[in-house]
Amino acid sequence: MNFLNYDSPLMRFLSTFTDLMILDILCFICCIPIVTIGPALCAKYAIAMKIARREDPVIVKPYFEAFKENFKQSFIAWLFCLAACLLLCMDWTWMYEQGFGNVNPFYFGAAAIVTVLVLFIIMTVFPIIARFEVTVKEAFKTSVLFSMLYFFGLLAIVILILFSLFMCIKYIRWLPLVIAISHPTIVFCLCLVLIRGFKKLEGNTEEEKEDESSKNIEKTEKEDSENED
Repeated sequence: MNFLNYDSPLMRFLSTFTDLMILDILCFICCIPIVTIGPALCAKYAIAMKIARREDPVIVKPYFEAFKENFKQSFIAWLFCLAACLLLCMDWTWMYEQGFGNVNPFYFGAAAIVTVLVLFIIMTVFPIIARFEVTVKEAFKTSVLFSMLYFFGLLAIVILILFSLFMCIKYIRWLPLVIAISHPTIVFCLCLVLIRGFKKLEGNTEEEKEDESSKNIEKTEKEDSENED
């Protein structure tokens, strides 16, 4: 039967879904110490983007290689993200205790905007570190720019996350199954947004390199001609 062939759409879908589930398990194990969440996410998206591009990578060994390779930058980035999350949790806890109806609407709106921005940054900064050779500062700047350029795509991912949380609460007796289905789906959809954006970033980077190299060549030729004169 054709749909049981390895190259059939059904088998490719099942293979991709299984790979993402294995990747989720590896990431969850590496996230247990809490402080290693950044490197774990960085390694996860390094492999997940390869899976989304249908490169069919070996998962376990490349995952730990990516974990080790990007550990320092992703660890520092995670400390900043963790601090921001803790401050936001304190903020939302205070508003909950005060009663959301008693909180200034402008304050509530600002908190909501900052929360969404932090979510966007957490979703994008670790894939950026995994994909590009950048400093932590450059990674955050690129993350903010990416969040503005692909606002609606990332917002759709946030809606998927909220829907997944709703399903987890509503069907709590089926929690493992809901997580096993929803999380790989969210990761795959996010990777599609990331890959699309990264292609444009890589294209711009290559153009900048070409412009810089052409300027250097022109400069060298000009210096040579001046020396000949």
